[in-house]
This record gives sequence, C-alpha cells and structure tokens, in this order.
Amino acid sequence: MARSELSALERRWLADPPHVLARIATVDADGMPHVVPGGWSFDPATDEMVLGGRDVPRTQRAVHVRASGRAAVVVDGLAPGPGWSPWAFVVRGRARIDDDLGVIRIAADQVTSWGLEAVTAGAAAGE
Repeated sequence: MARSELSALERRWLADPPHVLARIATVDADGMPHVVPGGWSFDPATDEMVLGGRDVPRTQRAVHVRASGRAAVVVDGLAPGPGWSPWAFVVRGRARIDDDLGVIRIAADQVTSWGLEAVTAGAAAGE
C-alpha cells in the first residue's frame, strides 16, 4: 500500500543503499511516458530523492518536470542468493529542478517498497 511517509526500514535502507541505477518516469505534454535511468541519492534533510546525470537541466525529463511538477522514480534489484528475490523502492510525487546542483528532486506523495529487508543491514523480517 502506498503512503506518503517513509518507514523505519526504508530510512535504514536509504542510509546505506546499494549502488544501482534508478529509473525516473515523467510524462510529456501529450501524456506520453518517458523513462530513463540515472544516478540517485537521498537527501535526509529534505526527505527528497535526488536524481542526477549528465546535464540534467537540459534533458527531456527536466522539460517534463518543469511543465508538470510531477515525476516518479524506482530503484530496484535482486537480493543476493539463490531464487528470485526482487526488491524495490518507488516514490511518486512533486518534482522540481534544482538548478544550483543540476539535479531533479522528488518529494514523496506516495512511497511503496517491497523486499528491502533482504538487502538492508539490521532489518528484522516482516518489518
């Protein structure tokens, strides 16, 4: 179930995340989805996802964010070990361009995650 606040498990995961790409999704003026991979981090001071890359303010995703003020991002992967153990962290929300840093920032309106306990240090099962 989606919510707007980060859980304790999500905060622990964000404090020491894996080194994987994120995918940011935006929508153009015609409603066509646009999804691209990129680097990411989390700003605990603002609770925002920070999405970087090469010359972000001049990209199509930045054009879309300026027009709509909305975006979504997913960071996902597979837990180590045998079997199929996917994990994901998804944020949908208000987006803005931080021209000073050349990044997109997303403030969560909806947060969803699953499988993070398998890839988070100190996570209790079922948290």
